[in-house]
Order: sequence, then structure tokens, then C-alpha cells
Amino acid sequence: MNVTCIRVAGLPQLDIHTLSEDWALAAALENHWLVLADSLGLRPSAWIDTAGERMYGAVMALRTWFDLSDVIREDDQVTLDTRFTAIRKPHALSITRFVVDGVSKAEVQLLTSFIKRNIKGSNKKFSKVRDLWTAPDHNPEAIDALLDTHHIAKNDPILGPLAMRHEVNRITDFNTADFLYFKNFVRIAKAAEWRENRGAATRLNQSRECFYFGNVDDADQVLAHVDRDADALQTWLLAEDGRRLFLSRALAPLVKIQPR
Repeated sequence: MNVTCIRVAGLPQLDIHTLSEDWALAAALENHWLVLADSLGLRPSAWIDTAGERMYGAVMALRTWFDLSDVIREDDQVTLDTRFTAIRKPHALSITRFVVDGVSKAEVQLLTSFIKRNIKGSNKKFSKVRDLWTAPDHNPEAIDALLDTHHIAKNDPILGPLAMRHEVNRITDFNTADFLYFKNFVRIAKAAEWRENRGAATRLNQSRECFYFGNVDDADQVLAHVDRDADALQTWLLAEDGRRLFLSRALAPLVKIQPR
């Protein structure tokens, strides 16, 4: 199961140095969704469980990698290749490679699970859904290992000072399912990391692993704590009541940006 498409790198796809992490995450999940829909034989709007309730594919973990020494540049023809590397229902693990002239210059791995809301209109509690998808499992041990890491990560100590508060805005932060969109957790974390580093030399993300533990409602406050150890960054996003929402572990070395 795989999807391949081609894009020409331009302003929507690039950031100040290479492929935009924000765009790469959206493109990878779009392809992941296409493979998932093909596996189910149903378009996403028809993902309804046997109780007649809407279910959603939620991102539980992701990993990114960017080659900062051999970057993707404007007008590069980029091939996106997405394939499922493992299924253990209701979870699916994919990898998307961003390839230029046969060389992989960025990668995104995504772990999703089917969920549904326990209470309509609330983003605080969910349950997993296992009763619709009938595709055969394969390489389930890869998902088991990542779920173990996810479980352990939730108990990591919260290090670093409060770097930023973010008031959740339904118009700019939510997706069509009325959840805080998965890549906007990363966007908030990156904004907090930049604020923590403001005035110093530019650091860019070379790799990042993220774990999702919860979601929020409109107008909730998200608290971002950032801890730096040399090039390593740990960023926690917490709800105001202390709930752990999201953890990012990034490797962000100093990168010299040529002036435009």
C-alpha cells in the first residue's frame, strides 16, 4: 500500500532554509489518509463505526528528519513516496520520503489510531475504535515498540521554564473535525522554542519525535515548557489543569542562514 506524488518546491513548500516542517507534516498525513482510505475501501467522510458514530484517524506519534546540509531548494522537483510499514489495528504506521534526484532529503513517520469522542462537543476524552477496519495486520511489533515508547514518554519529567502561553483559537488551530490539528501542536512548540532562543544564533530542526496524549477545547490555555541541552530540545505542551497534551524531542543544531 503506497501513494506517490510529485511537487515542485516553491514558497508554500519551503521555509527559511529547506522543506517546511509544517508543509511536510500536512503532505505526509494527506498521503497517509489516502492509503488508509484505500485500505478501508471507504472515503474518510464514511468512517463510521458499527454504532453509527463518526470515527477519526488521530496522530499518536510522529518522527521527522531533514537533511540540513543538502537541502531542498526552490524549483526542485520533489517526489513524495508514502507507504505503510506496519498495521496493528486500529493503528497504522507510515513513512513518507521526500526525494530529489533519487536522494531522500527529508522523512516523516506517522502513527495513527482510530478514535471517537466519548462526549459530543468535547475534546477531553476519547476511546479507540477497532470494529470497522478489517485489513490484515503486518509488522505489528514495530507498532508495539512505538506504543511502549509513547507510554513511557508520557511519564517523562517536565523540564524547563514556561516559555509561552497559547490561547487555543478554533478558527486558526482546529481542523474540520474540530480538534486541535496535529501539526499545530508542532507549530506551537516551535514558536515556544524560538521564543526561548530569541536573540541567539538560528537553530533549525534536524529531527523531531513527538507524542500526543490529549486534545483541547476552544479558548483553552496551552502552556509550553522548553528545556535545552546543547542541541537537544524538549518541549512539553500542557493544559492549564496540568494535563499532558504533547511532548516534542528535537535535535536543533545551529545553522548559518545566508541573508536574502
